[in-house]
Amino acid sequence: MTHQTIMDAQMYLTIQRRDQFKTIVDIESLRKKHSDEEIIDFLKGYLREKEKALRNMILIDKTHRKIDELAAAMFRLTMAIKIMEDGDSIYLNQKGKEVKKIVRFKRGTEKSSKLYRGNRSSYRSSRVRENSNHDGKDRDTGDKARCIA
Repeated sequence: MTHQTIMDAQMYLTIQRRDQFKTIVDIESLRKKHSDEEIIDFLKGYLREKEKALRNMILIDKTHRKIDELAAAMFRLTMAIKIMEDGDSIYLNQKGKEVKKIVRFKRGTEKSSKLYRGNRSSYRSSRVRENSNHDGKDRDTGDKARCIA
């Protein structure tokens, strides 16, 4: 993982309030002793803990300000995880702007099957029947005229 990717993820994990900065998680200190995969797993676990806390807080009091803080922290954690996972697929183009690499897969050469249209009986009205003994008149189910058997 590049230094720029780590810095971008750390910016998501840093909150500025007035003149103070609050860090949710310090990735640089974690990176000294842990691998990138372990850091991502830790962030995912921390995100699950925040989700559980949010669920519990919503059950207790839906108007509490901590709900907003938990939702913001969850968003920031999700974005940091996304950047760390996709960080290697971002590179600088010739003009110096960041561009995400697009991975394209080869299309198969086999023919695709035709769409199955299913049973077309749903297009017909339930009162219209194909019967050779039918007299040609359409009758609703509530009609008083009945066939004699």
